[in-house]
Amino acid sequence: MNRGKYREELIFYGDDIRIERFPPETLFLYANQPLAPVDPHEAISKALDEPLQAEPLEKQLTASSRVTIAFDDPCLPIPLMRNDVRGMVIEELLRRLSSIGIPRERIRLICANGLHRKWTLGELELILGKRVIAEMGSRGIICHDATRDENLVFLGSTDTGLEVEINRAVAESDVTIYVNLNFTSMNGGWKSILVGLGSYRSIRHHHTPEHWNGYHSILDPERSPMHHAIQKMGELVEKKHNIFQIESVVNNQIWPHHLRNLLTPLGMSDRDTGSLMQKFLPVAAYAPRRLKRIVRNALRSDYRLCSIAAGSVEAVHRKTLEILFRQQNVQVDGPADILILGVPNLSPYSALSEFNPILLRHLILGYLRELYRNRSLVREGGIIIACNPGVEVFHHRHHPSYRDFWERDAEAYADPERCWNELAEPYANNSEYLDRYRNDYAYHGTHPLMLWMWSGMGLRRVRGVILAGSREPDTARRLGFTPAGDLKRAIAMAREIAGKDATIVYQVIPPLFCVDVP
Repeated sequence: MNRGKYREELIFYGDDIRIERFPPETLFLYANQPLAPVDPHEAISKALDEPLQAEPLEKQLTASSRVTIAFDDPCLPIPLMRNDVRGMVIEELLRRLSSIGIPRERIRLICANGLHRKWTLGELELILGKRVIAEMGSRGIICHDATRDENLVFLGSTDTGLEVEINRAVAESDVTIYVNLNFTSMNGGWKSILVGLGSYRSIRHHHTPEHWNGYHSILDPERSPMHHAIQKMGELVEKKHNIFQIESVVNNQIWPHHLRNLLTPLGMSDRDTGSLMQKFLPVAAYAPRRLKRIVRNALRSDYRLCSIAAGSVEAVHRKTLEILFRQQNVQVDGPADILILGVPNLSPYSALSEFNPILLRHLILGYLRELYRNRSLVREGGIIIACNPGVEVFHHRHHPSYRDFWERDAEAYADPERCWNELAEPYANNSEYLDRYRNDYAYHGTHPLMLWMWSGMGLRRVRGVILAGSREPDTARRLGFTPAGDLKRAIAMAREIAGKDATIVYQVIPPLFCVDVP
């Protein structure tokens, strides 16, 4: 943290990067340095040989065993990795299962996409790698379906009435191995199974205004109502089925070597603002939007494995959170009146797809605002300045219910609780959305409602969001934001609301990080 030292800094603005000037009193917050990487092959072998609170797989399984290997979908990390550790883990698992004598036809690989869209085999290759795809083939790798009763099994309800329904393969397997990559403290643990392999009937219980209340961050598992609900549901799964969890943690070394000097924040490097950046960034800004989208989806990160553990869900996730908090969490003194965020066109739900206005609103008020433990970095009733052009565009194949909600219902359902309570079931049961989710790589019909509701709960906690650099003022207003021509004007507007002595913080992202606010 450096107060008043820096006057210029990089800021992400949609598919562009700018160098902006900040008021001298601005407090700049930067991510921690990347944790040291480990040798992935050695670490994977050690984790499988020495699982936490569980027997090694070789002692749990025989040649007649049936095994399901579930894995996170390509929504995370952001951007996707050049050498995804999940593929390395699954390669080693297949080797070990083969040495036990388990034939391939008794092994299933399931992409745990929950209510996200399904993925093509070519897209899954980005996670699994060519070897796993070649070994298992199209018949051995499927995507989870959260809506087909014949593919689901109902396990009962918790004492508070939360229905637990998951993929039937879990019940039909001697062990379900879940291969997880942890990018933030939001994921992992029982959330992997209950969301990734859960049904809509089950997921609807913890994806609600009550559980995403805009006050308790979902990146604060100890306090999050969503995580508390999922924990209770996980206890029901644990009583009935054998889950062997494998969780990897990657560090925050986001940019590959050839981009590192260009994209590392100025305050985290010893270079100045001249030369290549001053020449390159303005030229890149004039590239066609379609070309920028292609480059964005082709971009691969250089995150490195820094920890991996296998064994019981609870024991593994405790270790995961310990490492994540060391890598991700930065201590700050207290909340600010004005929070400035650079917002790239990168959402988990735009991976290999298109970034739309609903994803923008959710990214700002769902994910970025909730990058905290204890208290939000922007005080209750404070102002967020988000830098993004806010362009209205939708991927018609992946986001059909997003487009329909935006065009038909968004303005009438500004209230997040009313939106979820009145529209969730009609959208969930819409025959077109069901067919598109099941058969045509579309997000579940309710997915945009969840993001609109979640971001709407966050919007209640601030006095306003100013969209700096807004190119479509009407789009910004439909999102509940105030448009501003540029960052300088946005800061002036925020000060008019919050007062001339308002404290200003710029959380310099990427790389992604959380704050601990007392």
